[in-house]
Amino acid sequence: MKLILTEDVPNLGSLGDTIDVKSGFGRNYLLPKGIALLATGRVSKELQHRIQHLNKLREGKIELAHEQAEKLKTVKLEVVRKSGPGGRLFGSVTNRDLKELLKEKEFDVERRSIQLNSPIRNIGLHEFTVRVHSEVSVNMQIKVTGDSDESAVKTAAVDEPKDKNADEKNVDSEE
Repeated sequence: MKLILTEDVPNLGSLGDTIDVKSGFGRNYLLPKGIALLATGRVSKELQHRIQHLNKLREGKIELAHEQAEKLKTVKLEVVRKSGPGGRLFGSVTNRDLKELLKEKEFDVERRSIQLNSPIRNIGLHEFTVRVHSEVSVNMQIKVTGDSDESAVKTAAVDEPKDKNADEKNVDSEE
């Protein structure tokens, strides 16, 4: 199915591109959402006139995306999570967590535009990419520190002998 895109779509094409997609994807997703139009002669002529105007708007969006990217480069992200003795986190830091951290810093970024190779499961400095626009992306870093509760470890160590004494009493009562 041949379609003409009416807006930029990541991993598919940009405004005005003629694409060839499977009919189900075109009928059920692209056409109902207004992301694309059927590539007929009349539509393509009308769209060429609209594209000239929309390209100017697109250039403005790209400039805004570059400005936001420069602001994002200056942001320092740090998160504290509970961790084990080996520096391994209990749980992980995902792109949802990164979205919330950026939201706290007053940056509204979609969760899908944050690209992690894999969820962060260790303490340290980790890199990720934020796609601000289809043509603009920013490499960022997050520092993950561990909150190893030594008091909790000591409490667990104190509780263990009580359990051992209880086991010894059970053994004595069985004899």
